Amino acid sequence: MSRTTRAYRQFRSAVKSLFHSHAPRECASLYDQLVADVEQGHPSCDLWSMIHQKCSSALGHLSYRHGTLAQAIEWETVKLQSRLQTDLTTTFPSIFRDQHVHIGALIQCWRRLACDVEESLASRGIETLLDIGPWGGFNFVLQTDGYTRMKFARLTLGIGSIPSLPLEEQGGPFFDEFLPRYRATLADTGVVTANKWGFHHPKHDACGSLVELSSIYYLPGHTYERRTFVKVRVSREFETVEEIILRDFIVLLERLHHTCDWDQYRSTTQHVDARFDLQDFISLNHVVEQLYQRTEEEEALLREIKDAFTGAIREPAVLYSYWNRVVKSKWIEHLYWAIAEAGLGVRKYQRPVMLGYELFPKIPPRLLLPVRRHLQAYHREMGARRPA
Repeated sequence: MSRTTRAYRQFRSAVKSLFHSHAPRECASLYDQLVADVEQGHPSCDLWSMIHQKCSSALGHLSYRHGTLAQAIEWETVKLQSRLQTDLTTTFPSIFRDQHVHIGALIQCWRRLACDVEESLASRGIETLLDIGPWGGFNFVLQTDGYTRMKFARLTLGIGSIPSLPLEEQGGPFFDEFLPRYRATLADTGVVTANKWGFHHPKHDACGSLVELSSIYYLPGHTYERRTFVKVRVSREFETVEEIILRDFIVLLERLHHTCDWDQYRSTTQHVDARFDLQDFISLNHVVEQLYQRTEEEEALLREIKDAFTGAIREPAVLYSYWNRVVKSKWIEHLYWAIAEAGLGVRKYQRPVMLGYELFPKIPPRLLLPVRRHLQAYHREMGARRPA
């Protein structure tokens, strides 16, 4: 079964489930109409635009996870569109240049490997759909040619999957197929990882099933203070990378928002952990740029912090001076309430909000849609950058 066939089948199944659980019986015929319209469209077309009016008028008033059923259908359509458009360009520059990373080339490499693995798994009777992308601080200062200003220390590939992907405590079929290919590709670019990858950070759901696992190779020189590794992080709890990233960063944002004593934070948090908190906070800002417009003060501070991450931020005095300015500017509070409004429809101070409790375990489509579209556009822009 081809990836296209798997993608359409997953779309039909997801939309049918949404209609069954949230739409009245008189909307049953609409399901067939929407699916037929989408399947008749060309993968290069904007599939959502083909059904937007029909879907919104019939389903826009029905509630679904702090939003509407129409938004849930839109989210499934956006995922389908991504699964149909593989866009495997073959003319990318080298992934690494003196340990500087061309992010666009790296993403393209990951996509090619994921497609190969999907087909190999399908030939073994294991059907899945993989969604890949970089996790974390990938937005940290790219040069105009697409390469990072800093040499890489950590490469984390995030992979979302439909729930049918088998996972085991020591890997499973996906890792068996992916890791040898990835190691060989990295070796071809000069990054030799050998066969010493370990499995870490297993996550289980409420029923005890394994839903997430990471395989990590620690590069020479790795310490707790200077972390350097290559990681492949796989989730079958979330189908897309955006869901993985948002879940992680919202947990961080909620912790920061509810930190009342910053003197205690400084005394009880190791400097390296405070530095990674700040880096992830900056990454979160990048992820949700379509949801929150930073103030001029925050924008200027953002540029300063990014520049400091080229080296100066390792000094505790520099690190905590930036944290003090972030807290004083109320940037954390502003971002917290922007996400509350985007994800829950709750305006600032309208009522008490606990983001993690209210947004998880399934993040509302109304929050995911703008994040997905922003990151896709950003990845396309990164991929278009070339050395002179």
